[in-house]
Amino acid sequence: MFGGQISKSFIRAIAVSLVLSGALMVSTPPANAYVVVKRFHQSAAPNREESDITVIRCRNGLSYYIYSYYRTSGPRYRVIIPPHWGKPVGGHDYHYFERAIRAACS
Repeated sequence: MFGGQISKSFIRAIAVSLVLSGALMVSTPPANAYVVVKRFHQSAAPNREESDITVIRCRNGLSYYIYSYYRTSGPRYRVIIPPHWGKPVGGHDYHYFERAIRAACS
C-alpha cells in the first residue's frame, strides 16, 4: 500500500476474513420477494423431526414450505414444494432462513 493505493491482494484478504468471520454471511432477500402465507408447528413423530413451518408465496406465484428444524447442529432450514415432500429445493438443507428464501424465490 503505497501512495494511498490498496492492493488487490489486501482487498481479497479482507473479504476472505469477513466471510470466514461471518460478517458477510448472508445477503437479505428483497422485501417484496415473498409474502408469508401462514406459520404452524409440526410435532416430532417416528418418521419426522419437530419443526416450525413457514408457508411463503414468491413473486412468481409459487408457494413453498420452509421447515425450521429443532436441530442443535447442521443446517436447520429445508425448502419444499408441495406435494414433493421428500425432495428439498436445491437438493439440501440451508443454514440460514434467508438462503432458504433465496433458493425458493430465485
